[in-house]
Amino acid sequence: MSLRRLPARPCGGDDDRINTVSAVEVALAEWNAPLDSALVDSFAIALFGVLAVIVVWVWMLGRANQNRGMEQFGLRSARRITEDREALEAEDLAQMLEAHNARRRRRGEADVTVADLERRVMDDRAEQSRRRERYLADRDLDELLEATNARRRARGLPERSREEVRREFGAGGTPGA
Repeated sequence: MSLRRLPARPCGGDDDRINTVSAVEVALAEWNAPLDSALVDSFAIALFGVLAVIVVWVWMLGRANQNRGMEQFGLRSARRITEDREALEAEDLAQMLEAHNARRRRRGEADVTVADLERRVMDDRAEQSRRRERYLADRDLDELLEATNARRRARGLPERSREEVRREFGAGGTPGA
């Protein structure tokens, strides 16, 4: 490894330690050639050419498969998924109804139609809603009675019962009814 000497520094201080350059530093300086060389130009042209080919290929692929979109990647649209799910549910309902009617026929009972099932479901949901409303009303009444009775206890008055409140506000909704 040979050392070569750089020219003296313009500000003075001709120090051998600072002005000597190793062969590795010289090789690095030669390797960092300017970027306007023929090798860099051909690489840039090839890179842009490959990029242009990829862009044109993707564009042509999109033009050729306009109707399929996400299906190219194994995906389906939300609308398609919903339609498929509804079709499967309708098929399941038909199969279950057929099996249910077969059991009813063996027992000698009349067949059930989809309209009958829908009416039964609507009735069940209405009954469930009535029960829920009744439960919530009872719970609200219990909470109100608890708060009222706490205030009445603090004033030294007797507590009110559920029956008293129902008699007072029951059917007519007015006191004394």
